[in-house]
Order: sequence, then structure tokens, then C-alpha cells
Amino acid sequence: MQRPTSGYIDLANCSSCGKAAPEGSRFCPFCGGRIVVERQKPADPLIGKIIGDKYIVKDLIGSGAMGSIYRAEHKDLSRPVALKVLHRHLLTDEGQVHRFHREAKAASRLHHPNAIGILDFGRTVDGWFYIAMEYLNGKDLSRMANKEGAMPVEKVIHIARQVLDALDEAHASNVVHRDLKPENIMVEPLRSDPLFVKVLDFGIAKIRDTDGSDASGFKTATGMVFGTPEYMSPEQIRGDELDGRSDLYSLGIVMYQMLTGQLPFTGETVIEIATAHLINPVPNMRPIRPDIPEKMIRLVEKLIEKKRENRFQTAEETRKCLDDVADLLRRKKDELKNGLDAAVLDGGGASGLDMRTADTITTTSINLGGGMLHLTYPVVAAVAMGLILIGGGFAWALSLFLH
Repeated sequence: MQRPTSGYIDLANCSSCGKAAPEGSRFCPFCGGRIVVERQKPADPLIGKIIGDKYIVKDLIGSGAMGSIYRAEHKDLSRPVALKVLHRHLLTDEGQVHRFHREAKAASRLHHPNAIGILDFGRTVDGWFYIAMEYLNGKDLSRMANKEGAMPVEKVIHIARQVLDALDEAHASNVVHRDLKPENIMVEPLRSDPLFVKVLDFGIAKIRDTDGSDASGFKTATGMVFGTPEYMSPEQIRGDELDGRSDLYSLGIVMYQMLTGQLPFTGETVIEIATAHLINPVPNMRPIRPDIPEKMIRLVEKLIEKKRENRFQTAEETRKCLDDVADLLRRKKDELKNGLDAAVLDGGGASGLDMRTADTITTTSINLGGGMLHLTYPVVAAVAMGLILIGGGFAWALSLFLH
């Protein structure tokens, strides 16, 4: 959860029906209209109030279709918490109240470091429903991606691993997230890990019994689109019964975006985006990122398979393949480092290569009058050894001349 800037928040409302939409949405989940974002400083009746006899509301963090998120403080422990409070106009909507309760129930099932922790749930004497969650000081992956663009492969692997761990825990508890996207992946810097991940917002999660039925009894509201179109699986678009493989598809879209800086399936309308998910092939990442290992490209493409039986079947299976890619990258770096270290021991210090950064080299690019030549690990090592031999040859000829 991120602190608001200067007390202002971005309110997202549909330009057609005027209803509030979740943060980061481009299209209305109710009617499919375009979302208009307005920066406002609202007069909020809850700021300064005590919720549940223990949480003092401090600031408004954000607002979505279901409720608003506040930074609050436990009045006895002085501990910061994030409070999600159901919108006042939804308190009489039995379906929305049930959905809000289901979110608390789904998230409370998860006991994992990479899933948001639920501390409390209740209803105030004056009718407000609230969920108290751990307060995070990080920023969501969407803001990070917008700032950085395409990310290094190692960074993508590190973030995706943690998301997979959270999904593995959720799926083992028969919880399907159904709205995995960068806005619901919070990156919180810790002393032990500057890229520590928390998966948020199980607001439209489904709790499934072991027989596959919906244990929550939740029924989709007529005309309501659940999920974010850019990250929805084909089966979610069709309205099929979902399982954990739908979340893996969404993660594949997120990983594609992290690696390339762009989404694989886009459009001007919800229908165009949905159609692209259903029929368009995954755009090739190689022209955009020639440095990505082939195994990584195949992994992402397998996650984004149209038919779920062709994807990875579990988060654990995906994690193992991701670990293989990480091992491959590590071996390549070690080979390069060892080759350059050997060059120094053989007297190649005058080769002109900066040995201090050798362990961070992935590719070297040389400008050839309008074209870029990419040198990979073996080529760099060969060039280094060539320079060493050439340097040795000059030294031998010079010694003959002098004697």
C-alpha cells in the first residue's frame, strides 16, 4: 500500500455509467466503457474516525469499485495497518457484502510471506464493513514497470518466483486469484531483499472445494466483467469454470510485460482485447529483447498458451522451470567470469577489458554504422583471448629485435 501524495488520490470513474472502477483499469467492469481518471482531494468522513474500536483512520490511499483503502494505526499498539472499507452505497447490496466477506475469508486462508496478511475483519456499530491488512511501504509492479520499462531477466525471475510461491500457497488452499496484474503485485524493499514481493487483492478470488465447486456460493453479477481484460485468460473471457492455470496465464502476461515493456495483447475496446487473447498468437519477444535466453521465451509462451492443458499445470512446475533458467544464466556468468579471470592470470591485463565489471556482462554491443553487433559470452571470451595472443606475439617480436 502506498502513501498518497499531497493528500490527493486518483479517482477512476466510467465515462459511460459513472461508476467507480478498480485502480489501473482502462475499461469499466460494469459496462465496458472507457475509464476517466481524475485527481481529487476528497472530503472523507472516515478520516480521523476510529474503526472497530481500535483503528484510527489517518489517510486515504486509494479507491476502487468495491471500497476505499486507508492508512490507519492501531490505537494501542501504534502499528500502521491498511484498512479496506466497503463503500457506503454498497452496504445494502447483499451480493457485494458477501463478496467483501469472501475476500477476507480467501485472503485469511493464506499464510505465506509473499501473500498479503489479513489481520482483522468486522463491521462497525454504524454499519461499515472493513478488512484490516498489513501495511506495506513499497510500490506496485505497475509503477515500477512504467518507470523502468523492460527489466533485466534476472530481476523478472526473482519477482516471478515469489509470485509463484504465493500462487502455489493459494492454489493449495483452493483459492484462485482471478485478477493477477502488476497493480496487485507489491514490491517492498527489505534489508534482506530489496525486491520482496507481496501479492494483493483477493477481492474477486474464488474459494473452491476440493471437488471443484464454488464454496463461496458466489454468483457472477449480470453484465459484470470480473478481472482486467489485458491479463485475463481465454477461459476467463469465455466464462468457464476457473482453476489455478488461469492465474498462471495472467502471470505469463505480466512476465511478458516485464521483459519487453509492452503487453502482448492490446486493443481500443474490451472486445478487441478479448478477441486477441482468444485467437492471436503471442508476439515474438526476440526482436524486442535479443538477449533473453531461448528457454525463458519458451517458458513465457507456455504460460500464455490458449488451451490450459497446454500450459504449465501448477505453480510449482512453473517455478522449477524458472529455476532452470536462473541456473542457466548463472552458469553463463560463471563461465564468462572464469574465462576473464584466466586471461588476467595469463598476462592479459592489457586487453582493455574492464575486469571490475566482468561478472555483470551479459552482451556487448558494437555500433557498425547504423547496425548493432551483439557479442555473446563465447564471442567476448574469444576476443579477449585473441587480444592476449596478439599482445604476446608483439612482445616476442620486440624481444628478437632488441637482441
